[in-house]
Amino acid sequence: MTGPPSFLVVVCTRDRPAHLATTIAALDAQSWKDFEVLVVDQSRPPNPVLADRAADDPRLRVICDTGVGLSRSRNLACRQAATDWLVYLDDDCRPEPGWAAALQEALSRAGDVDMVTGAVGGAGPPATGDYLEVTTYAVVDEAVISGRWTPPWKVGLGVCMAVRRSSVERLGGWDERLGVGSEGPFGAAEDVDLNYRLLRSGGKAMVTPTVRVWHEQWRAATELAPLYERYMAGWCGFAMKHLRGGDIAGGLWLWGLGLTDALRMLASAGRRRSRLRLHVGLAKLRGLVVGTVAGVTRRW
Repeated sequence: MTGPPSFLVVVCTRDRPAHLATTIAALDAQSWKDFEVLVVDQSRPPNPVLADRAADDPRLRVICDTGVGLSRSRNLACRQAATDWLVYLDDDCRPEPGWAAALQEALSRAGDVDMVTGAVGGAGPPATGDYLEVTTYAVVDEAVISGRWTPPWKVGLGVCMAVRRSSVERLGGWDERLGVGSEGPFGAAEDVDLNYRLLRSGGKAMVTPTVRVWHEQWRAATELAPLYERYMAGWCGFAMKHLRGGDIAGGLWLWGLGLTDALRMLASAGRRRSRLRLHVGLAKLRGLVVGTVAGVTRRW
C-alpha cells in the first residue's frame, strides 16, 4: 500500500542570513513536522550559523555551493532529493504554522498533477505611502490548471511551489541560464520558464488557498524599479529563448505578455497618480529592451 506523499523543503539563499533565520524559525514552528529541510547556501563566505544548526537538527541539511544562481541551487537540491515532491521556498518567506500540514493534505489529493501552489501574501510593507508588493500570489478558489496558452504565472511562482521530482527531472531541471541574479542579463524568470515548459508539455498544476505563506516586503520603494527592470529583462530573455528554439508563436506570445504588463503599469500610474508606478513602468520598458536584445543575440 502506498503511503502519503513525501516532500523535501528546499530553501536557496545567498547573503541574507537574517531573512533566512526567520524562514527557518517558521519551519521549526510548524504544527506538523514530518519533513526535512535542505538549505543550499551560496553566501560569501558561507553562513556559519547553518553548520551549527545542521549539526544539532537531524531534519536540516546544508549544501554550501560555490556557484551562483537560483536555478543552479534548485538543480543541486533536486539531485540530492529522494522524496516524491520538492517544495521550493524563498529565504524571505514565512509559512503559516499550519502550512506543512495543509501542504501534505493537498499533495495527498493532488492526483496526477505535477505542481501544487498556494497563496502568497505580502508581509511588512510600509503602512503609508506609495508602494508595490513584490511576488505575491492570490488564490481564492482551488483549481487544477492546464493548457498550452495559460500564462505561466497563473500556476504560481517560485517563491513557494511544490513540484514532483519526477516532473522536474522529465523537464530537464531548471534552466541555469536564467535566474542568475545580478550576475547576468537574465536574473529572473527561471520559475515561469519551468511553468511554461510544464504546461507546454501537457502538465497540470493545482492551486489552493489552503496552503499559505507570507512573503516579507523588506525592500524600500526606491529599490522596486531596478528590481522590476531585472524581472522584465529575465522575462524577455526567457521569451526569446523559446522563440530562438523554434517555438516562434509561443515566444512572441510571451514577449507580448511582457509588453502588455509594462503598458498596464504605466496606465496604472496615470490612474493612481503614482510616481512609483511610473518609475516601475518605465523600468519595465527598459528591461524589455535589454532582455529582448540579450535574448536575441545570445546563443541558446
